[in-house]
Amino acid sequence: METLLKYCYGNHPKSKRIKELGKKCLLLLAEKGQMELLELAKALGIKTERWKGYEKPVKTFYHVVNPLKEIQIIDSVKRKEGKKFKTIYYFTPEKFEANMRAFVRNTLEFLKAKKR
Repeated sequence: METLLKYCYGNHPKSKRIKELGKKCLLLLAEKGQMELLELAKALGIKTERWKGYEKPVKTFYHVVNPLKEIQIIDSVKRKEGKKFKTIYYFTPEKFEANMRAFVRNTLEFLKAKKR
């Protein structure tokens, strides 16, 4: 788990809190399968703010979630409910596995091509 967190958030001492939140986020989503954006933010202990009539998490939430989305271990989908949209985050280990296999395969192909 530590290697994954280092890959996502780097190894700088200032990123320690974000790493801890990332680990907590992964564990929550792995346990529950999916969570609504505000529910996930509150479970992580991240404050929310009002903006143009709707509630959204502060920027820290996106610093936690975006690296995990980039490696495809979590994903999100927006669903329209009435006039509002709800963002649902869910755990996707199958996409993550496929992404990592492709990453390793492409890296090895690149390195073998450079070796010649």
